[in-house]
Amino acid sequence: MSDAVRQRREVRRRFLEFLYRASEEEASEYRDGYEVAEELEIPRQDAERIVRYLEDHGFVTKSGGMGMVVRITAQGIDHVERTLAGEDDA
Repeated sequence: MSDAVRQRREVRRRFLEFLYRASEEEASEYRDGYEVAEELEIPRQDAERIVRYLEDHGFVTKSGGMGMVVRITAQGIDHVERTLAGEDDA
């Protein structure tokens, strides 16, 4: 696997794990995807691609309207937990 592919997978993993932790620790399950990207030092354009990818896989859902408000889904939570337990090759 190329370094570029490894890096993309790692960034997607970090983004999803951030949403997972936020859903467990914070009152609101919804997060501004651009703010998440900023905290993780991910460019906005990359964040949009990441959210599309995660949404296509059913791991996040976007709230309607403008912007990029997202929340992790039950499927996303299960994926993160399997990955953290070493059961998935994220």
